[in-house]
Amino acid sequence: MITKTRALMVASLAIAASTAGAVDVRQMVIPESVGVAVEPAHQAHVLGEAIRDSQVKRTPTIWIVNEPSRTRALMPAEEARLDAIDAEAAEEARHVRATVLFGFDKISPLEWSALENTIADARRNGSVVKLVGHADDVGSDAYNQRLSENRAISVARYLIKHGVSKKNIKVSGRGKREPVSIVDSSMNRRVEIDVVKAAGGAL
Repeated sequence: MITKTRALMVASLAIAASTAGAVDVRQMVIPESVGVAVEPAHQAHVLGEAIRDSQVKRTPTIWIVNEPSRTRALMPAEEARLDAIDAEAAEEARHVRATVLFGFDKISPLEWSALENTIADARRNGSVVKLVGHADDVGSDAYNQRLSENRAISVARYLIKHGVSKKNIKVSGRGKREPVSIVDSSMNRRVEIDVVKAAGGAL
């Protein structure tokens, strides 16, 4: 009896599968009354209610997650990274930078106006003024080294004349070793000024 029933079921399934537009009997039919969530990747393989014309009605699965915003404590690595950024910003705020340009083979700059924004900070107690002279690539290394140093000394004299303490000024020359442009050599004839303000804003 059981074998007979099984044979009838197999035959009926074969007939159903052979009809045009029939539902694939290998797939599970899930009625809408059953609350089953289907992953989007498998949505196409799940059949909804079979309607009269043997078409299959598929209902797209919509995933909605409602979660209130909340704060969380920073991880140690995040805390350290933010502290490093803050420290870097605080250190950069202590620097006032400027550049003065020079004519070819000259030790007096084309103009002094670039220094105007640095003098007030350079006068402060505890400030350090770093002057680094540079030259273009015309001439020997030794000649350009002396030229770059003389340019920095010229800027130092100007600052001293305007009230900056000599002991706060550090002068050096880099010759032609550190060009900023390989196209416009006039940009390389320069003195870079870096005023490092005293910590705490000492007057």
